[in-house]
Amino acid sequence: MPILTPTGVIIGLLLGTRISWMKPAVTWLFAFITMSGAFGINPKDFFRVISRPKPLVAFFIGSHVCMPLFAWAIASLVFRADPAVVTGFVLLFSIPTAVVGYIWSSIYHGDGALSLTLILLDTILAPFVTPFTVKFLTHTAVQIDTTGMMLSLVWMVVIPSMVGICVNYITKGKVNDHVGPCLKPFGKVALLMVVAINVSQIADEILKFNITYIPTVLLCLLLACVGFLLGKLTAKICKLEKDQMVSVTFAIGLRNISAALVLAISFFPPHSALPVIFGIVFQQTVCALTGQRLFGVRETVKKLENKTKAGDLQEQVPMLKK
Repeated sequence: MPILTPTGVIIGLLLGTRISWMKPAVTWLFAFITMSGAFGINPKDFFRVISRPKPLVAFFIGSHVCMPLFAWAIASLVFRADPAVVTGFVLLFSIPTAVVGYIWSSIYHGDGALSLTLILLDTILAPFVTPFTVKFLTHTAVQIDTTGMMLSLVWMVVIPSMVGICVNYITKGKVNDHVGPCLKPFGKVALLMVVAINVSQIADEILKFNITYIPTVLLCLLLACVGFLLGKLTAKICKLEKDQMVSVTFAIGLRNISAALVLAISFFPPHSALPVIFGIVFQQTVCALTGQRLFGVRETVKKLENKTKAGDLQEQVPMLKK
């Protein structure tokens, strides 16, 4: 993922208008990505998680209240003269959480069922939450096709997710065990195509890169870091368990940035897509670095401490026998 999406950006820039004719395929490609990702969601786990709503509340406060407000406030200060860029930042941090968050959560021993439930709930609510957040925070500075955005999210993420979950339930998980792994390479190709096709729509705009884009790049990097830190802080304040904290942190920090790109290209002025484009470049890399910093180092220290204690005991046992 850290290489895949930036590669899509590069291909889109290089090919430009030569692949822009493929834009109608984007919705179908994205629906395929969402559906194949939903094969791993088990309805039983979903209902078990929602019976303990504290992690869910922590996630929605951090992801859809604190982070969009913070992004809007900072972007409004930096880009007062360019409301389209401000809108792009708000869109980037009001889009649903990313499916890849489940993978990162698994790497750091998070609560897998919670991660999948957060993805599902956020996906279902996306057609309502995302347009409302963008419209509420940006007011009328940029003309927004709210209805079109809602319908696009329904077709791209909600319906495919429901189909994937139903198929997984009907097959009793067999589709995820046998078909899911076979679809992963196709899903990666589809994601590459989605990013490349959408970037090609504004390739001319991006290739005019000049010094005025540097604040956008730096703010994208800053907000990407803040997202993970805010996730960890929110989880701590809510006193979540360790595995729940990991899942909530990655769910808040990671966004379905490909969906944001589709919406930015389809429903907003060209400048609105710039924060999303630069966000693609940073998101996975920042995730890898902050994940290691927030969770990996401590795990390593604990393992070393345990080994040290075990070593001390081994040294003490012979002495006790004497």
